[in-house]
Amino acid sequence: MSSTTITIIIFAVICLSITAIYISQARERARVEKARRTTICMDRYQRMQQLLHDLPPQYLNNELRVMILERSIETLHELIQLNHDSKHESYLQSDLENLKQIREQNPKFTPVPVNSEAKAKEVRDNLEILHRFIESQHRTKRLTAAVAKKYLDFIKLSICQSKADLFCNRAQAAAKEKPRLAIHNYHCAIDAYKALSEHPQALKAVQQLRLKIKTLEAEADQQNQATKAQADPVQQHKTEWDTFLKDDDTWQKKNNYDD
Repeated sequence: MSSTTITIIIFAVICLSITAIYISQARERARVEKARRTTICMDRYQRMQQLLHDLPPQYLNNELRVMILERSIETLHELIQLNHDSKHESYLQSDLENLKQIREQNPKFTPVPVNSEAKAKEVRDNLEILHRFIESQHRTKRLTAAVAKKYLDFIKLSICQSKADLFCNRAQAAAKEKPRLAIHNYHCAIDAYKALSEHPQALKAVQQLRLKIKTLEAEADQQNQATKAQADPVQQHKTEWDTFLKDDDTWQKKNNYDD
């Protein structure tokens, strides 16, 4: 075998080795990129579902639900393209049905009470996630400035409302037995809306809270008068008894003087 042939063979082996390494690396990069995109899509899908199911329904409107479901469906399509999985197909079918129902029926959802500080914090955390999501949608030109502002204003109102709702629930629990405590909690609820002092819905909520405070103040005054009325006969009896004892003491002193 000539030296030229040997050189060609060596060169070919080197080229094949380089090509094999390049293909292997390209496949590895593709695998890593696929895994990265899958993780991103799964995280996004889970955030969308968290907003739909963990956030009490009174802090979302159907416009936002439609937008979240559309983004969730889009994400599931990406996941199916990356890694076909039957569970993703079932998730997609469920989201499509929910989207159709909301668009066609515009349903109303039953509010979920916020009775603890932990629950109120969870609500605020989810609303902040939604706030960042709307901002990202606007940055990527998926939402116009006007629509983004409308959604962000609604979210800001919901954050204030979640704080106020906690105090309102506390007030309702205390209203019968401790009206003064209930009044204090309603004042705290009013303070929760200070950040949106000019928002029409916030102003309406504050007006309703002030009416509740006025009603409770009247009830508290009635309770005070009733308590005072109950105490008066006892006080009157005590006064009469003290007068009797005083008269008796005067009589004894008079007898002593006569002696």
